[in-house]
Amino acid sequence: MTAIPPAAPLPFEALERVYEQLATAIDRAGEANESLFLTKLVMVMAHRAGDGLDFEACVAVALGNPTLDAPADPAAC
Repeated sequence: MTAIPPAAPLPFEALERVYEQLATAIDRAGEANESLFLTKLVMVMAHRAGDGLDFEACVAVALGNPTLDAPADPAAC
């Protein structure tokens, strides 16, 4: 099997659009369904990312609240 090359990081402007889209979608889902929506979103994104995604590393990054400019490990999130 061929290794999947890591994707390039999103430019800041694209991250702003992602944030706005996510905030709008969370509002549409409603407070009662926020956790379920976010779980489904992560599952869809992980499925689409395939084997190139190190989900455990992504969780660690999200829990550690790192800076977005930190150097990325190609084998990680």
